[in-house]
Amino acid sequence: MERFLLYSNLLLWIVQLLVIFFLVVLFRQFGEIYLNSADAISRDGIPIGDQIPEFVGEDFATTHVVTHRDLEGKPTLLAFISPNCGACKDLIPEWNQCCTDYQEKLNFVLMGVGDREKMEEFVRGREIRGRIIWDRRNQFLQDFRVRVTPFAFILDEKGIVRGKGLCNGKEHIEDLLEELESTRQTNEQEVFR
Repeated sequence: MERFLLYSNLLLWIVQLLVIFFLVVLFRQFGEIYLNSADAISRDGIPIGDQIPEFVGEDFATTHVVTHRDLEGKPTLLAFISPNCGACKDLIPEWNQCCTDYQEKLNFVLMGVGDREKMEEFVRGREIRGRIIWDRRNQFLQDFRVRVTPFAFILDEKGIVRGKGLCNGKEHIEDLLEELESTRQTNEQEVFR
């Protein structure tokens, strides 16, 4: 009888661990589907057509204060990254390539969120092109309504959001650039009507 109870107890533990494992996998898959859908992207972040909020950050390289006004005058690709994000680490080489290809047309700005020491560790040992602004007040994610990183906005010269979405690589960056260009063409057509 004791042997039966021992084996049944072990079997119950194995079944319980499998159930927990499959629940974690299920919730992770649900999260990926939810976050990658067009509806989720339209819900996340500042709505397209709205002005970015006022913010105060710190230039990571110079420690000078940076505000939303410093981004005006030239279109800007604004991407949010965090030091614990694996996708953010994977994004950097393609970010650098796009920065090299398009630096004449727009500003490339990474908004670093999270712990300063971890962000320093993230930046150390990596070549990162463009400007890095660190969130010294821990408000960027809340102010910009961003739930996940890497998430990016494409802004026009006046700081108005013209496109947004998850930013996992060069194709996502180029999609955002196309959204900016299509908005410009639409605006030009409206002027001539």
